[in-house]
Amino acid sequence: MITFPTILLRLGLALVLGAVVGFERETREHAAGMRTNALVSLGSCLFTIISAFGFMDLLGIAHVQLDPTRIASYIVAGIGFLGAGSIFLQPEANKVKGLTTAATIWLLAAIGMACGAGLLVVAVATTLLALVVLVGLRLVERLLLPRQFSGLQHITIEATSIADQFIGQVCDTFARAGTGVERLEVRAEQETATVKVGFRLSDVTTITHLIGELRTLPGVRAVQTDLHGSRMENLALTGKMDDET
Repeated sequence: MITFPTILLRLGLALVLGAVVGFERETREHAAGMRTNALVSLGSCLFTIISAFGFMDLLGIAHVQLDPTRIASYIVAGIGFLGAGSIFLQPEANKVKGLTTAATIWLLAAIGMACGAGLLVVAVATTLLALVVLVGLRLVERLLLPRQFSGLQHITIEATSIADQFIGQVCDTFARAGTGVERLEVRAEQETATVKVGFRLSDVTTITHLIGELRTLPGVRAVQTDLHGSRMENLALTGKMDDET
């Protein structure tokens, strides 16, 4: 029979390993951070311990057969619902988000199960390899795939009205900044018009200059953007006409 200190060791290690991986997710501002990942790993560890050792007293009863893998198999099935809840479609960027978070939750369930089964070295090694993937491969993406890694940025332009040449002026402004317009959405209302532009740039200085150029176009009331990428996470810039401040 497993001893109580051994149970605490396995539960504690599962908690720590889940929190370590969750810390990386937390620094990237993902919804599933330290608490979520730590709880997934801890819960998986506890279920595995219960599955393997929780019904040992029933083995002496005649005609009783136990399958220690049954509860563990339901962990694998059940964790899929939790992971699927973190996946969503981002319409403005036309891309699916949350796949890495879902895969991380799935992996942490396996790490917790390894701790519960007593495979502590395997659990630690898997955690280190997971950090290599989450951190190390991200650096490789920055070097080898700068365009894809930068992601599609968006700028929203609010104007009093949209003249025939306004869209052309916007596209020319982006061209002078060294990027093309990859996505364009125009909404015209009674008093205002909104132009949402999708583009790819990874330099904050260039984007800041681009916003300044867009502010000078005739009829522009405000220019807003929520930037993301390797150098621009958590950065939001808003430009408004001087006469409105």
